Amino acid sequence: MLQPRFQRGGLPESMSERRMLASSPSGLFDRSPEPEYEDIVRFAAESCEVPIAFIRVADLERPWLKASVGLEALVDPVRFVGFSPPQGAGEPCLIEDARADARTQNHPLVRGESPLGFYVSLPLMTRDGDPVGALCLIDHVPRKLSPLQLRLLEHLRRQVETQLRLREQLLEAEARSAQMEETQARLYALNENLQTEMRQRQHIQRELLSHRELLTQVLAHIPFAVFWKDGDGKYRGCNDAFAQCFRLSSPQELLGRTDLEMGVLPELAAAYRRDDLAVMESGRVRVGIEEPFQRLHGEERWLLTSKVPLRAPDGAVHSILGIFADITDRRREEAALQQALWQVKQYAALLETQVVAATERVRRLMEASRDAVFVLDERGCVLELNPVAERLLGRTAAQLLGVPFDALAPEPERPALRHSLADLLIRGTLRLEDQGLRSAQGERLSVQLIGSLQEAGEARRQLVVAQDLTEKRRLEQQSIQNDRLAAMGVLTAGIAHEINNPISYMLANLDLLRQWEDELEQHLPSLVGLPQELLERMSEARSVIADCIEGSLRIGDIVRGMRLLSHTGQGDDLSPVDIHRSLDAVLHIAQGELKHTARLKQDYARNLPMVLGSEGRLGQVFLNLIINAVHAMRPGSPAEHVLSVRSRLEGQQVRIDISDTGHGIPPEVLPRIFDPFFTTKPAGIGTGLGLSISHAIIQKMGGSMRVESQVGRGTTFSLLLPAL
Repeated sequence: MLQPRFQRGGLPESMSERRMLASSPSGLFDRSPEPEYEDIVRFAAESCEVPIAFIRVADLERPWLKASVGLEALVDPVRFVGFSPPQGAGEPCLIEDARADARTQNHPLVRGESPLGFYVSLPLMTRDGDPVGALCLIDHVPRKLSPLQLRLLEHLRRQVETQLRLREQLLEAEARSAQMEETQARLYALNENLQTEMRQRQHIQRELLSHRELLTQVLAHIPFAVFWKDGDGKYRGCNDAFAQCFRLSSPQELLGRTDLEMGVLPELAAAYRRDDLAVMESGRVRVGIEEPFQRLHGEERWLLTSKVPLRAPDGAVHSILGIFADITDRRREEAALQQALWQVKQYAALLETQVVAATERVRRLMEASRDAVFVLDERGCVLELNPVAERLLGRTAAQLLGVPFDALAPEPERPALRHSLADLLIRGTLRLEDQGLRSAQGERLSVQLIGSLQEAGEARRQLVVAQDLTEKRRLEQQSIQNDRLAAMGVLTAGIAHEINNPISYMLANLDLLRQWEDELEQHLPSLVGLPQELLERMSEARSVIADCIEGSLRIGDIVRGMRLLSHTGQGDDLSPVDIHRSLDAVLHIAQGELKHTARLKQDYARNLPMVLGSEGRLGQVFLNLIINAVHAMRPGSPAEHVLSVRSRLEGQQVRIDISDTGHGIPPEVLPRIFDPFFTTKPAGIGTGLGLSISHAIIQKMGGSMRVESQVGRGTTFSLLLPAL
């Protein structure tokens, strides 16, 4: 801390500032204030609440300012900067009242105009302990510094010393850098001479080593095994690929060994030796030798080998050079290819048989179909038709083949039919609810057309099914009456439900009134002065309450009868059901509908308890919801849509969510989706009973069904069933 180092009494050994700074290192001080010290002196002045603060350093000539604040307001700032009362070497100097301090009371700055009343000087030391300057604070009035201010000044002094030492280190580094550059220049000149000599030697060495390096690189990187033997059949060298083939750690392990010593089967080693001798004796190259290779306890492999004779300077053959590649995989691939080719031929024959059979089945299906079936080419001309189509139009197949299909429609309806057939080629489907076709007698036949695009190799065919709507119109009239009966059943069930609720609490209230009337009737006789008429009316009130109770019970009987009339039938016997097993079975059945439309995402809860229900009925509900979800996502593909099936335990209930990413249900339709015979599907697809029946099944099992939907984003059906 700073405070213990201040001298407040007595006169320390005095020493002038100039003499104290005379030993500072040359080149450390600048001749102008520096910005990095400005913040320090400003903070020192503000912290100690004095108007003047500065940092001075000194060389052998005179002191210099590093930074200052408040000096510009003084008449003679140079004298204040040079002010230095006697103090111990390296010790701070604190003068709280300059007029009362013996060191300064007679100084001209203390007695003159704008007198010096307060002074602090903290010496700045080098790394070696030599003073180089001071951090000074001056005020015109006496003052005292708190311990906190003294500690702060000590901290600021150390910061200034750090800055000065960093500057000193920087200058020393620059000097060392200059020396290193000079040394580097001398070394560079020396290196130039050495490099000239080295270049000449390296040029000679490169020429000598170039051929050897080239050969080494070729042997190291060539993807084939290379070896060379002497006349006795002993190996004299090889590359890394050859060593790896024999599982050697390095090519040196091979030197001086024969094929037999390398573990090659004796009969193969003898065959290799015969080939080597044939090449050396004939002096001719042998290329592309396919030969087996097998070591003891190793698998058999096949090599493609070439051997070259090596000659001495006199032309005599003394050894051979060999190179080989492992062609085992190639031979296996060739064998596999031959096997695959045979299988392809067998498969092609099978496919041909299946195509013939499929063509025959299609022909039989067309003949057995109750609807008229037409097969059109891409231009819309009739290629095939079934007997029903002949009977419907009253024409023979010979009369219809090659005729444009739109020409079979009445004149006014031809453009629309032609446009729909063009859309069929683009969209792949066609559906016209009431299309007219012209019979042989010229009558208009009302039919429903359903078309699909069939791919047959490179050719495309249009399959169009025409359903005669004559019978459908008759069935629609019959369905009107059925719809009325179904609506009455729904209405009856609704009325019964609405009446049953108020009847329940009416009976409860009437029973409470009867209890109150009994209690009142027991207490009234004991009361004196009651009119006789009141007692008679109590008996009448009891009769009225009894009549109300009897009427309410009668209404309840009527309601139970109405509910019985609207009952959907007896369900199967209830038993514990594994929800996940039932869902998996249904999803397996619906896979054919699902796989071309959406991706399946299953999220099953672990350790899900069983529910009490009918597994068959639950499967019916799941299948209906999943098929509805698939239909809601069409047209589409697995890349666009997801069917999610999720199970969770919520309290004492098992929850099953079935979600799709289809077109959603409009808000105005959502309240009616569980009504019998209500459907948003096109005519001919669905009866409108699926959701109604599913809803009734879940309710019979003590559960509930919920639905959430957003148009364009999808629908979620939630089933809640009591857990066992």
